[in-house]
Amino acid sequence: RTGSVSLRAKSNNSKGGEEPNDMVAQVLEYLAQPFVITPASRLYVANWIVFVGCGLAVFALASRRGDKSARSALAFIFPREFYFHRSSLTDVKLYIAGFFVRLSVPGFKTLGTALVGTAFAALAAPLFPDAAGQELTFTALAALTLLVAMASDLVSYCTHRLSHEWAVLWPFHEVHHSAEVLTPITVSRKHPVYGLVNSLLFPLIAGPLTGVLLAAFGQLDFLKILGINAVYAVFNFAGANLRHSHIWISFGPVLSRVFVSPAMHQIHHSIDPKHFNKNYGQVFALWDWAFGSIYVPEAREELTFGLTDRPYGERVQPHGNLREAYIRPFFDSYDAIKGRAAKPAPLIDTSDEAEMGTRLDETLD
Repeated sequence: RTGSVSLRAKSNNSKGGEEPNDMVAQVLEYLAQPFVITPASRLYVANWIVFVGCGLAVFALASRRGDKSARSALAFIFPREFYFHRSSLTDVKLYIAGFFVRLSVPGFKTLGTALVGTAFAALAAPLFPDAAGQELTFTALAALTLLVAMASDLVSYCTHRLSHEWAVLWPFHEVHHSAEVLTPITVSRKHPVYGLVNSLLFPLIAGPLTGVLLAAFGQLDFLKILGINAVYAVFNFAGANLRHSHIWISFGPVLSRVFVSPAMHQIHHSIDPKHFNKNYGQVFALWDWAFGSIYVPEAREELTFGLTDRPYGERVQPHGNLREAYIRPFFDSYDAIKGRAAKPAPLIDTSDEAEMGTRLDETLD
């Protein structure tokens, strides 16, 4: 989440291993993760303050001659029909369950990136003979901060694009796109396989880039805000929560080719065919611009979110609960491997409590 990988190993001063109390503390800390929002999270309190502030600004502009009451403003920023929507309930469940249901290769992302980076640093070292031991100026540190963030963002772009355009991976990312309304919690509406793909790609893409940076600057350090890469901290603080929301904010025709605006990501979630496979970027729109997947809106567009399949038309919700969100993608991916077209999702009867009656759902409810 920090958008960076350190190539410096931590030292362990403990001679007798971890104390039992330390292990218990770590377990409790892990179990508390869903309920403790750190600065690395988009849901950090400061980011919510900016979200509300931007919402108030848009509300004020939209209602210059209308109702400006606090109640109306609150209803505009947090519309009940969005935040209490069945789709939003699934977002919350996936957010909580995501801390306990993970698919990852332990240490692969960090260790793999460190190994690949070190190898590429050794290969690139002859190109930068004077880099070792040099003192980093603020300008150099700022450049490193930006370049490390761009390397991480390129991994996000590649993971995202691959998950859309490779039929075997699409069912897992489809969980995110099945959101029928967007709220800041929707960012956590992800299948664990999506995170696994990202952790596997990270060393292959970011590793060589960080290795070259290490050779060029003699070390790999960057500016931090609240302990995370300054670029990602500013990105989160400047309105990342607006990306998954109903609040339309565009950066205009020029800046939108450098940074991904909230409007551009909302377009990415649209079921309009002209928006398909557009705006994969997370922070930087440069990757979309460079690789031909950018879509910059000229004016506000009316958007509908969810899923659509060309053979069947608009789809009903295939991920109405955790069971469907976690299990169904494996079957759809298997169908893709076998070359079979995925069947349209069955209609979900929202009045049937059995549909939400899996044991895990009941626990989280």
